[in-house]
Amino acid sequence: MGGGPVSGAMPHVQTRSSASAGLGFSILFAVAFVASSFLTRRVEMAGAGFTELWPAGGLPIVWLLVRNSRFVGIDTLLLLAAAFTANLNTGSEAEIAAVFAVANVVQSWLAVLLLRRWCPDVWHCGGDRALDSPKVVARFGAALILAIGIGTALASIGAVLLPATGYDSFDATASGLWFGRNLGSALIVVALGIMIGQRVTAPRPRPRLRGEDAGPAELLAATVFTVFAYGLAFSFDELPLAFPLLAATVWFGARFSTLLSAAHSFVVGIVTMMLTLRGIGPFAHVEHADVGFMIAQFYIATIAVTGLAIATGRDERQALADDLRRAQEETAYQGSVRAAVIGSMTEGVLVVDEHGDLLMHNEAAARVLGLGDQLTRQTRFALSSWTVDGVEMTAYERPSARALRGERVDGELMVVKVVDVGDRVLTVSAIPLPRDEVNGRSRAMVLMRDTTHEHANRQELAAFAGVVAHDLRNPLAAIDGWTEMIADELGAGSLDAQMTQEFVSRVRSSSRRMRELIRDLLAHATSSARDLDVSRIDVTAMVNEIAVGRAATGFVSATSIPLVLGDPVLVRQVLDNLIGNALKYVAPGEEPKVVVCGERTDARLVTIEVLDDGIGIPEEDRARVFDEFHRAHYREYEGSGLGLSIVRRIVNRHGGSIEAHPNPAGRGSAFRFTLPAYDA
Repeated sequence: MGGGPVSGAMPHVQTRSSASAGLGFSILFAVAFVASSFLTRRVEMAGAGFTELWPAGGLPIVWLLVRNSRFVGIDTLLLLAAAFTANLNTGSEAEIAAVFAVANVVQSWLAVLLLRRWCPDVWHCGGDRALDSPKVVARFGAALILAIGIGTALASIGAVLLPATGYDSFDATASGLWFGRNLGSALIVVALGIMIGQRVTAPRPRPRLRGEDAGPAELLAATVFTVFAYGLAFSFDELPLAFPLLAATVWFGARFSTLLSAAHSFVVGIVTMMLTLRGIGPFAHVEHADVGFMIAQFYIATIAVTGLAIATGRDERQALADDLRRAQEETAYQGSVRAAVIGSMTEGVLVVDEHGDLLMHNEAAARVLGLGDQLTRQTRFALSSWTVDGVEMTAYERPSARALRGERVDGELMVVKVVDVGDRVLTVSAIPLPRDEVNGRSRAMVLMRDTTHEHANRQELAAFAGVVAHDLRNPLAAIDGWTEMIADELGAGSLDAQMTQEFVSRVRSSSRRMRELIRDLLAHATSSARDLDVSRIDVTAMVNEIAVGRAATGFVSATSIPLVLGDPVLVRQVLDNLIGNALKYVAPGEEPKVVVCGERTDARLVTIEVLDDGIGIPEEDRARVFDEFHRAHYREYEGSGLGLSIVRRIVNRHGGSIEAHPNPAGRGSAFRFTLPAYDA
């Protein structure tokens, strides 16, 4: 076989301590192997030297496994010498002892090679696992049967071919005795050795030695039952009472750890063979003694395999149950994490199938759709929707339907009608999910975000850009036209002082118009952006300051108004805008009259009114004058259409409201708004 490792290309996972067992360990095994031959006596049967019945057939296999030996090495030589000595000790002639020693070495190495190939995960066969499943036990048993079968054939052939042995023909009974002796010994010794070695080298914490379910009382009861059953079976030589003995093996295999089951099989196997060798029990009183011994050996093999099969079957079921429990716990944990993540999302999440069944949703989805508790798994998901252009989507065109057909939809705008709220603009994405093969349905995930305000802001921005482009273009065109005329007049030499004054006045007027428009645009852009810096505000004093600043002290009056709590800069902007409009929108040739008054309407608010006697607001425009860029008198008076929208934004940010009404004292308008009251 060469001088390389006996495992060939098979990987070995060994601990450092076990792999480095020294020569003293091999010598100890050799001594134990030889000493075991003294435990039995020689029984004269079918052939001289072919019926030694000693329980050491598994020791060489454990020896070679633990040492991680090479075929060409000191262990093989020691094993050959020990086997030869043991066979001599049991009464074999030197020639037949040599044949049997060679057969012992060959079958031991074959067993090691086969175990490393067929059971690579088992302790010291390449891995670190115990015998823990019936499948592994089956491979374990098959490796031993094949190796010992080949060893039996070699021993039989060698005994027949060797002239000095006295064998002149094949003896089936003697071969059966060799095979049964070595197989029974290997099954109980190697199994126990692997189980003990694995437990000793396994990291802590280790499983309970008794097993997960059995207690000390049950272990004592099972032991007493074993002693009683074997005592009963071996007390009556004439009665076939061997069959109850399997009950003890089944008990240990079904209730206790595999290690205890293997130890039980080892002990009862040794006891069975020792009693049989001494002529005690049912196996010793078979008509032909050699047949009785052979039956006893195969009985030992049977209890070893039965105990291992039952114990490892229980271990496998327990391992599967543990894996299932861990998988369920992991699934539950992952489900809770997924639910927490989805539940914390601000986007609405829906999972639907092709039949319209709602499989999953989060609170954000119910909130976005305005359905609250009405959105459940029993809800049929068939949401009426429109494009932002007002065209109703068909069932085929909806994002969820398209995703169910396998299409991915990203960020599509749609409008839905929400009860008690009105139209909402949603940004919807839809993603196909793996098909539900159990129910034969396609599934899709729908992500929804309420972008009503964003959409309105985008529309406002578009309108804003249009107004800027239009309103800035007019004064710029005027400035460009007048400056071109100035250049022409200068070129012609006909520009006099009066014409120069008129041209400059026109340019300044257009420039002022641009400044006012830019001011309003900046105010509109920042009215909802800057943080509020609230403090005590004396509205009466602020109105008087605005009147002085506008040189309109004779046209603006203010009664005693309660103190309010607000941002002084923004509140001044509200009052300045309303007073400025009141001064501006008067009939030609008339002087404006503006009155600002206020009162505490409840414990929280102060209501302020700005009344004028101007041209007023048409009834159909009163609700729209606060919209961006809406102007009721756009033909007669200049303006950007942003002033009142800025006023409404500021009032709303303070938690108040504003309305436009006719002046109850006569013609003109009254703007009524509320601000938080100041309490010292």
